[in-house]
Amino acid sequence: MFFDPEITNVLRDALPWAESLFRVITDFGAETIFVVLIFTGYWAYKKKESMQVGILLVASVLTNYWLKVAIANPRPPLSYRLPEVDAPNFSTPSGHAQNSTVSYGGVAAKARRWWLTLAAALLSILIGVSRVYLGVHYLEDIILGWGVGIVILLAYIYAWPSAEQFLSKYREEAPYIVLFLVGFVGVVICAYLLPQPPDDNFGLTGGLIMGISLGILLEKKFVNFSVEPHDGQKWRLVVRVIIGLVLMLGAMLGLRSFLPSEDIWLRTVRYGFVLLLGTFIWPFIFKKLNL
Repeated sequence: MFFDPEITNVLRDALPWAESLFRVITDFGAETIFVVLIFTGYWAYKKKESMQVGILLVASVLTNYWLKVAIANPRPPLSYRLPEVDAPNFSTPSGHAQNSTVSYGGVAAKARRWWLTLAAALLSILIGVSRVYLGVHYLEDIILGWGVGIVILLAYIYAWPSAEQFLSKYREEAPYIVLFLVGFVGVVICAYLLPQPPDDNFGLTGGLIMGISLGILLEKKFVNFSVEPHDGQKWRLVVRVIIGLVLMLGAMLGLRSFLPSEDIWLRTVRYGFVLLLGTFIWPFIFKKLNL
């Protein structure tokens, strides 16, 4: 039987000791970890490659949102869910499974290290299993999430060079303007034409798309920072990362009261600002401070 929630009980009976472990592992498929991973690389390791992974993740988030809306499969009954585990919106496919496959797989693809590929695969599998164990997804949600994530990842690996060659024929800012408009039009459609759940509307996705596209464009034109500090002192990179992550995560949490998720436009502004802060505002500041 497809979408059988009893698989959750089977998994818990087989691994009765694993609740705390899976509660921790599932967070590695959440937005906070992706922010830390991508922007640490962007500010202090490999700028271009990190933003490619960031754009790849945004594409996955966008795809996952519309697949969930189109399939509209409800979550497993609340009776299967462990206490204090929240999971809004629809169930299929799993965003945690899909986005972790894309993000960690994207990092591994850029690094080209076999052990990193193995670690990315193992982590994605554990994150997917954790969602079933916690009772917020069916096993089929996870399998479909992995499948969609692998398709997106393979498309990135094999089609990105051709896409870059194609885009080189146009003005540098053209793809970012198009990407921004995709996010803006999506918010307009969802705000005025489609019913939106108050706890998980399109504002997050739209804000991510508009924030990253505008931020990258502005950074290219007005900052163009180098990952390597001007005097070669590596401690400056550590300061970049620590302060930058505090700013971004602080904005994600601190602005909730002023820009609540229940309003799609306010949620869009919040996530758009957070991505703009990471891609453009903070790089502008640390370049001025010679960090």
